This record gives sequence, structure tokens and C-alpha cells, in this order.
Amino acid sequence: MTFTDLATGQSFETQNLKGKLVLLNLWAAWSPASAKELPELVDLNETFSPKGLITLGVCLDDAPPAGLLVFAERHGIHYPLVRPGDQTLDQLNPIETIPYTILFNPEGKILNRFRGPFKPSEVREAVEKNL
Repeated sequence: MTFTDLATGQSFETQNLKGKLVLLNLWAAWSPASAKELPELVDLNETFSPKGLITLGVCLDDAPPAGLLVFAERHGIHYPLVRPGDQTLDQLNPIETIPYTILFNPEGKILNRFRGPFKPSEVREAVEKNL
């Protein structure tokens, strides 16, 4: 899957993340449900990134990157924020709602899908079990 980093404008492939547990959170700044789960995502990232978890925030907003980065700063987000490439959302289907979170194993296969706002204990348990 291809993404574009909001901060740098650089594109990257998730193939470069092979061997890592990846938590992909699809969100939008206009979505109250997305904002509701941000504190837990920030905590998951801070707790588990030292153990190998990669958290990516996939922004589905059309807003300019600068505004989204300010939003992220206000919410304490320190993990990469990205926009999906042309075919990325098709590769992730079905996406049933926003927010939507997907956990990938180190081989890049989907382990879990969480409709948002997710239950923090369920995501935390899935991450701990697979690290």
C-alpha cells in the first residue's frame, strides 16, 4: 500500500514496514468519533512503539496538511500522519465507518479490524498479544 506523509509530502510503501506490527487508524478531523479515540491511540503508540508497534494515522480529510498537522499537535499525536495513495482504500476494503482501525501482523496480513470508536481494551489486548 502506498501513502503520502503529511509532514514531508514524501510517499512510502508499507512493504518497508515488513517485520513490524502495524496499527493503521483511518480518521478525519471533522469526525467527533475520531477525536474521541485519539487519546487512546496516542497512549498505545507511546506504550508500544518502543516494543515495535508502528502506528499510522491515515487522514481522510481534504483539508490542507498544515491545518491537519496543527490539529494533530493539539491532540498530542506524535506518530506519522499520512494520506492514502490512489488504490490504498480499495486494498483496505471493507471500510465500514470513520474512524476505522486495522491491525496488521509483521507479514502484512490483517489480524483485526476495529469499527470506531473502538473499545480501547480490545485494541490494547490485540496489540499486546501480537507483539
